[in-house]
Order: sequence, then structure tokens, then C-alpha cells
Amino acid sequence: MSLKKISRAIEALKNKDINQATAIFDSVRNKLSKPHHLHACALAYLQSGRSLDAQKVLSKLLAKVQPTPQLLSLSGDINKSNGDLNSSIVDYQKACKLSPSSPELYYNLALALFENQELPKTREVLNKALLIRPTYMKASVLMGRCLAAMDLFNEAEETFQKAIEAEPKNFLPYYRLGRLYVYKGKSKEAYKSLKKSLDLNPRLTPSREAMILNSIYSGNNQEASSLIQSALSYSPTNESIISIATDWMIESRQECPYRYYEKAWKKNPSRQLFTNFINCLISAKEYKKAENLVNEWKQNIGKNSTWESAHLKLMDAEDRSEEVLKFVKLSKYRPKHQIQECLAHFALGNYSDSYSCAIKLNNAEPRNQYYLALLVTALRCLDDKKYLELADYDKLILQSNLDLYSQNAKSQNERADLITHLNSLHITDEAPVQQSVKFGTQTPGNLFAQSQHQVIHNLKASITKVSFPFFSNLISKGLAQTHPIITNYPDQPYFHASWSIRTRQGGFHRSHIHSKGWYSSACYINVPRVIDDSSNAGYLQLGKPPFKIKDELQPDFSVKPTSGSLVLFPSYLWHATQPYQGEGDRLVVAFDIGASNQFV
Repeated sequence: MSLKKISRAIEALKNKDINQATAIFDSVRNKLSKPHHLHACALAYLQSGRSLDAQKVLSKLLAKVQPTPQLLSLSGDINKSNGDLNSSIVDYQKACKLSPSSPELYYNLALALFENQELPKTREVLNKALLIRPTYMKASVLMGRCLAAMDLFNEAEETFQKAIEAEPKNFLPYYRLGRLYVYKGKSKEAYKSLKKSLDLNPRLTPSREAMILNSIYSGNNQEASSLIQSALSYSPTNESIISIATDWMIESRQECPYRYYEKAWKKNPSRQLFTNFINCLISAKEYKKAENLVNEWKQNIGKNSTWESAHLKLMDAEDRSEEVLKFVKLSKYRPKHQIQECLAHFALGNYSDSYSCAIKLNNAEPRNQYYLALLVTALRCLDDKKYLELADYDKLILQSNLDLYSQNAKSQNERADLITHLNSLHITDEAPVQQSVKFGTQTPGNLFAQSQHQVIHNLKASITKVSFPFFSNLISKGLAQTHPIITNYPDQPYFHASWSIRTRQGGFHRSHIHSKGWYSSACYINVPRVIDDSSNAGYLQLGKPPFKIKDELQPDFSVKPTSGSLVLFPSYLWHATQPYQGEGDRLVVAFDIGASNQFV
């Protein structure tokens, strides 16, 4: 009877009926002994998202047989699914060593290396795969993505074009080439390439998403609106497209900006849609709408962990800290609510408990800048000397002036051109709702990658000339080897993201950190004369967190902005700008330094 069931499970797996396959394997799992049966079971569990079960079955299999390239590759897939990229890389390397002529195994290794931000190694491994099989499409496309992430944009474009020549009916290289063009600000080329990918594969929703971003970045609001309507008619509850569309409508001051969320919510109230909608409403301080949505989830779906997370976020936003703490302590999902528990302890003055929560979060994700910021704040509240190491402003902050702002006529003309060009890129009416700026605007996309204008290239070169020697010298500044600036030091620092902020009278930044950076910045292009020595209006201030603390913390470092000045600081430090009153816009270019940007 068991053999018949196993045969049925394997047949279901071959027919891609994963639910049936796993259901049958569940009933006979303890009786499995033959290697090919165990292999099929592990594969079924992996494909159904049950990677821990897959790992247990594979361990049983490997206790019976010698590792083969196929089994090592499967082990790599399972470890990758479990979020253990380092172990998956080791598995794939062993598989390649046992079978050095398999381009598929090299591809698996290269993809894991790419996701682990090991770009030179990715390129090296892909070269091996393509040497064995020059027409290997997936490897060529991944090579293009790797080159783009290394800022080798021309080589990336050539690689994608060659892939298209090799397989002109394959949607994949058109799609990735289109994303490259979006990233580089080549809107016409992007539209053409993405449209071709959709012609070849109409179900490719990510291509529709990229086309929408392309139209938003280029300021073509009419096209953006049309593409959003088209995408949502095809996929009416797509969370990513709805999120992009809602942000765009808020930034362009359109009426009823939440209408796509509301319409999708009635049709398919999914967990991700609920989470995105709640975050958007809370960021916009639409607390009543958020409360109604939370109650609707509770009534229709129940008090699960998703509901609890949203309920806690709303209570936190409304400064109901005692209620948050009582709720968390009674929750069976308490480990999932560490952030809200940490914030509640700060508000109530329980700083040792805040520290305990922050340590747990930081140990789980050492590279998470927000968790690190919580830890730094707890140390300051406890008057712990470690705070002075993590917020050592003398060692960790650079203040410098850019050579573009010398007093000669050429520099003055270039500065004027830069101001004019940056102002032309501010095409929205409001800042992104979930960003920190108020009474100002932010340019869309990645400024340094997108802009083809020479003044932007010159600005980037001037910033690089000043900042990269500072990054190199951090190693010799006597920081402890366990200091996060050292442990998170990128193998190769990249401009991960860049943008411009323009604020008007009354404009400011709420206190925040940069979650995707290692180092962050403020480069002041133009500063109004009203920002001067008479007060701290318009100043950059570090150290004051955005959330409630019983014993309120004040900024412990301030910078007076001046035109042409550059400030660099660790991304985990809270930073904000003070509002100012008077004539003139404050024009800033900001960027994050860290891992490569893998948008392409």
C-alpha cells in the first residue's frame, strides 16, 4: 500500500500538483527508506515552501548515500529557502567541484553569490558557466544584472543585447534591459524594451510595474495614470502596483488617493494588502481609517498575528504605550512584536527592557540599521559608555566643502546650472508619504544613475573625491573590530541610492535613519540666507529619536548647513532638520553608501 502511495506522490510531483504530492508524502514520510523516494519527498516539501521539512528528509537521505552534485544542489536550494545564503553557497561550491562541467550548477552558485552581494565572485562563476555554454540565457541575463549592480552599465547593456540576439523570442532579456533603462533614466528605450517583454509574456506583471515607475520617474503623469489603469485591470489586487500607484497619487495631490487600496480590499483582503494599506494610513496619520481597517480584519478574519501587528502599530502611533505593553505580554505571538515592545518600554522609561528587546533584534539581524538605532538609543538612555563608541561624532562624521563651490567664474556658473537642473527634476507636488520630509519634495528614482546631465556627473565625482578617502581611513581610526561600521563595512562601497530634496519655508525632516545604507549624507547645494548663526533653524541635528521617550533625549550634534558643504554620518544615527522661516528653498542632494543597488 505504501509503495502505491509513494508512486502516486511522485506522479503528482511530476505533474506539478505539489499540494497532492506533499499530502501523500505526509502520510508515508516515516516509512520512506529508498533514496529516490526520499529525494522526491524533499523536493516536494521544498517546492511547497516547507523548507525545514525538506531539510529533515534530505538529512535522512544523506545519511544513507554519498553526496552527489544533485543532492548538494538540492541542499543549497533548501538552505537558501531557509535564508542561510552562506551555507547554500558552500553547498553549491561543493556541487560544482564534483561536477565542474555543469553550467546549471555554476548558475545556482552565481545566483546565491549575487543575492549575497558578492559581485566579483558572481562574475567569475558566471564566466565559467558561459565558457561551457556561451548561449546559456539565464546565465547571460544574470551576468547583465551583475554588471549593472557593479555600475558597469555599458557592459550590462551589451550583455543584455547579446542575449536578445541569441534568443529574440525570450521575454527575460528584454525585461532586464528595460529595467536597466529605467534605472538609467532612458525612458523611451525603457518603454520599448518593457513593452516587448510584455508582448512576449503578457502575464509578466513586474514588467508592468517597471513601466509605471518609468513613467513616474520621467514625469509623464498621463502615461503613468494610463499604465496604472491597464495594470490593475489585468491584475486588480496586485499589492506592489497598488502601493506604487497610491504613493504617486499622494505625491501628485490627486483626489481619493486610497481608492485602489479600497477597491482591492473589497475584492481580495489579503494579508500583504492589509499590511501595506495599514502602513500607508498610519504614515499619513489617517488613524481613524486605519482603526476601521483593523476592526474589519478582526471581524472578518480574526485576531491572528497579522491583526495584532497592525493593532499594535496603531496603538503605538497614538501613544498608547501602557496598552501596547499589556497587550504584548498577553500575546501568544509576543516574539513577533519585539519592535512595539521595545518602543513601549522607551515611552514608559523601562530602559533596561528596551535594551533587552533591542539586543534580541540586533542579534537576529546585525545589519539592520533600524535595530541598531534602537540599540544605540537604549545605550544612551542607560548612560552606557558604549553609546559614546557608537556615536563617536569626532571619528564617524565628515564635514567638508566640495571643490565645485570655489569662487572662480567657472565654478559659479556650474553651480547655477546644477541648481537649475535639480529644480527641473522636482516634478512632484508633495514628498513621499512614508518618507521623512515635510513641506518639500523629493526627486523620484536614483539621481546619480538616472541623470545624463554633466553637472550631476561632476557632482558625483566631487563627492567621491572627498568621501571615499574618508571611508578608507575609517579602518585606521581605532574603532573596535566589533564596531558596526567595521563589521558592516562593504567589500566595495557603492552609491546605493541618491536623490534630491527641496524644502520651502517651514520645511523640515522628521527624525529618521536610513535602513538600506551604511553611511548616509547631506550635500547642501543651495541654502537660504535666513539659515545663519542667529538660531538653529534649518540645522541638521543628530541623536534625537522620533519616538516618545519618558526622559526626552535632545540632539547631541548639530551642523549648520552652508552651500557647497557635505556631511557624512553612519546610517544608523537618528537625524533630522529643523524648520526655518523666510524666503528661499533649501536644495539638498542626499545619498546612501553601502551595498550595490540590484534594481536591474
